[in-house]
Amino acid sequence: MKIDMSLIKELRDATFAPLGDCKNALVEAEGDIARATEILREKGIAKAGKKADRETNEGMVKVVAKDGKTVAVKLLCETDFVVKNEKFQELFDKVLAHLFSSSTVDGAQALDTSILDAINTDIAEFVGKIGENVRLAEVVVTEDNVYGYNHPGNKVASLVYYTGDEDTAKELALQVAAMNPTYLTFDEVPADQKEEAKSKFTEELKAAGKPEAMIENIVKGKLDKAFADDVLLEQEYIRDGSKKIKELLKDGFVVTSFSRFAI
Repeated sequence: MKIDMSLIKELRDATFAPLGDCKNALVEAEGDIARATEILREKGIAKAGKKADRETNEGMVKVVAKDGKTVAVKLLCETDFVVKNEKFQELFDKVLAHLFSSSTVDGAQALDTSILDAINTDIAEFVGKIGENVRLAEVVVTEDNVYGYNHPGNKVASLVYYTGDEDTAKELALQVAAMNPTYLTFDEVPADQKEEAKSKFTEELKAAGKPEAMIENIVKGKLDKAFADDVLLEQEYIRDGSKKIKELLKDGFVVTSFSRFAI
């Protein structure tokens, strides 16, 4: 069956599939563009499985708040070229729409099966059309009091869970995005890491001939300094290096946790 080129282009514009695939689908569908679209969708899902093991080192992250719910998403693909494609932006918006119907979750695998299936179907169809692997990497859906920050370019985003004023929460979210802390307080640093560092500093001070009575205080100072960059409240404030983040917290302000998402 001969297929008119204008029909092939119409299908290509509608599905973003290669011209050759569009032509074959139209031949199989005997010129029925709706059926051809369905054929491409079915084949796209099949093709998606073959690409699933390919590395995804690009993508975008975004935090969106709406109707009392905050959603954070990290969607990965293979190349920055695809990230800039409007079809990828449309896919991202579809994923967001699905997630706003979800209850509170932390992690894609915790999503309700129907929501995860719908997202995976949209992703698989996109993979079949665009020819690159795409993966839902991170998801947070929360109704807690949080401040979400999106760094320009959608490569880094952060969430800060807090009680208190929004201005302070914003500064903490900026700090998390910029400085990538691991822990909120020193108490969260694993005991084995602190003990290992303590033993190392103690041996060094003994070898240097420091008086036994001074070693404990010196070691404490070294420990504080060693882990300061990893602990949010102990980090130097990015806007003023003379202050620590904990000095920004006003009376009644409490930060309970944070998350950072990055490509």
